[in-house]
Amino acid sequence: ADEYSMADLLTLQNLVRRDPEGYVLEFRQQYQHFLSTLEVFRLNPSGKDAKPFGKLVRFLAHVSPCYKKHKEAQELGPNLLTLLDHQYQVLSRDLRQIIVQSLIQVVNRNMLSRFRVLPVFFNLFRCQDKPLRALIFSHVVNDVVKVHEKARDQKLKSKLQGFFLQRLKDDNSMSVKKGLDAVIELWRRKIWNDAKTVNAIGDLTFSKIGKVKATALRFFLGFHDDEGDSRSLLPQSVQFKNLYLQNANLTNVKRRKKRLRKMERDKKKITKAHREENGSMRRSIAAIHLLYDPQAFAERLFSQLKSCTDPFEVRLLMMNVISRLVGTHRLILLNFYPFLQKYLHSGQSSVTKILAYFAQASHPLVPPEDISPLIRSLADNFVTDRSSPEVMAIGLNAIREVCIRCPLALSSELLQDLAMYKKSKTKGVMMAARGLIAAFREVDPSKLHRKDRGKEASMNPNKTREYGFDGNDEEDNILLSKLMAEEKGDFNAGESEALDEDTKEEMNPEASRGQSEGGEHDSTSLVSSTQEDQRESKSVKVRFLTSKDFRKLKALKANVNARQGKKRGRAEAELGGLEESESDDEQSEGQHESDMSEDETNFDNEEGAEIGEEAIIGYVPRKKLTKEERREALKANKEGLARKWAERNPSGTTNREKLKNKPFQLVKHSEKIKRKKNLAFNDQQKKNIKHIKGLKKLQKKKLKSMRK
Repeated sequence: ADEYSMADLLTLQNLVRRDPEGYVLEFRQQYQHFLSTLEVFRLNPSGKDAKPFGKLVRFLAHVSPCYKKHKEAQELGPNLLTLLDHQYQVLSRDLRQIIVQSLIQVVNRNMLSRFRVLPVFFNLFRCQDKPLRALIFSHVVNDVVKVHEKARDQKLKSKLQGFFLQRLKDDNSMSVKKGLDAVIELWRRKIWNDAKTVNAIGDLTFSKIGKVKATALRFFLGFHDDEGDSRSLLPQSVQFKNLYLQNANLTNVKRRKKRLRKMERDKKKITKAHREENGSMRRSIAAIHLLYDPQAFAERLFSQLKSCTDPFEVRLLMMNVISRLVGTHRLILLNFYPFLQKYLHSGQSSVTKILAYFAQASHPLVPPEDISPLIRSLADNFVTDRSSPEVMAIGLNAIREVCIRCPLALSSELLQDLAMYKKSKTKGVMMAARGLIAAFREVDPSKLHRKDRGKEASMNPNKTREYGFDGNDEEDNILLSKLMAEEKGDFNAGESEALDEDTKEEMNPEASRGQSEGGEHDSTSLVSSTQEDQRESKSVKVRFLTSKDFRKLKALKANVNARQGKKRGRAEAELGGLEESESDDEQSEGQHESDMSEDETNFDNEEGAEIGEEAIIGYVPRKKLTKEERREALKANKEGLARKWAERNPSGTTNREKLKNKPFQLVKHSEKIKRKKNLAFNDQQKKNIKHIKGLKKLQKKKLKSMRK
């Protein structure tokens, strides 16, 4: 650096890359200067020569790949690593970042082992330097992704995974938090989506570090970023329309093809974002299913919940994870329900979330006598005449969601009392009561009063479920036998689209119950289907169901439901009939996304599925605005119209339009005007016709954009 100034290092770098063998001497001189400066920095790391030293380090990192066989290039990485490992806390921020970037470059050129660099990088997570932590985090994640995409060495991949999971047991909170974020990001990118990763994250739910515990709990709930459940995307059709409006009416802007290519790239980004958002819940369900011992995990988490002093938001996350585990795996955690009972009063903060967790934790295997006190508590604290209509609607909706999953917990006397609110003058209470009646018409109509049962339920009032028996299992087994009969050719699909009621009565519920308890929603399920004369032949056929068979079974279910109007379709129709309907595009889009999600995973989405606060709150009437609020709404509407007009017309006047407004005396001597004067008559006519056609096309484009 004595012979070359700092400004000349870039020139020397260019020359070395073009002719490495011709500049070996210069490279060695710079490396000797680097070693002498390095000794000075080891004695005085906070010296004033940090800027020249950083430029020298950057130069050597760029040109060292040209001299991989030389000893100097091979020693550069270990020297930088030693300096960073021992004195990273006292180095200046800029120099520390330059050294990290140089080490990343050396590792990417395979001049230094990543297993030597990764421990130092994880130690750097302790620095109070946010840009440096972001740089290291992105490199660590992208490096693992690159290894899994290119390398075929399974031992290397497992060694990397073991190193990361071991780092989750560090003492430093920031290092553990960044390591956990890296593992979750790799899970989100489908690099490490195995049971080993899930259970390592599950161990961190019992961590003493609050942020680490909250992040691990959010992982099992499907929130794979810091925004958590507040993240929300506009519908895809709305985003496409906004994107079109941004690029509409830009006819005077140059490079139109470039703008169209940019718009196509933005469309792909929007589609990818929606695909990732829709897939996050499927991945969270898969994570819950990959736990080694869900019962022990839920019991341990519940014991921690009873004695922890964490903030209430963290305790809500713990309740949510426990309820999701209990509902998904049908666990028996009887002490969890009395624990929730102390929160079931209208003055409790976030009571709608707690009610949703209570509904999530209900399933047919829970003894009804353990859920009945909570339903009685809901009826006494929420559904009373002294409560407000909103509180009464919340209580009725919560009772409905619980009884859909465990109908035996509600007695017929209490149900008939709650059904009397169907005549309430408050719309929310009336809709909630009718929803409860519609739900019991499907699960157990015998508990309803005779006039509330409806036509189909009155024809078959003895549709009572036994304890631990799910009514859907019998229908599934009937449809499975129908599917196998179709494959054998013994069933004519054109003659009958749905099975008769006599066939359902002949089915043995005990056999279907045994089948439902034997399988756990695997991608291929072992089923036993009998022939038509089950009592005579007693021969059992064993086969495995594939994803194609699951799709056929789903189509058969849809046909039966469409024919008979059964399941929850009618209940949802009565619930949603009084609400405002959404647009057809959003409904079709949501239906398509739900179909895709059910096809891509074989887990049962009804069991352990998330219950949102919207299902508990129900109908919310629109409040009347005061005079000041109406005035502010009008003002905001005017500002919105002005902003919308500006988005549709983003460009100003062009030079051609400005030229039209110039006085003729200023432009009459220009070459353009002189050529116009000397044009022949035929040429003038052709030009005028072409101009008129262009104006018509422009007018049509403007009309189309205004209509949209």
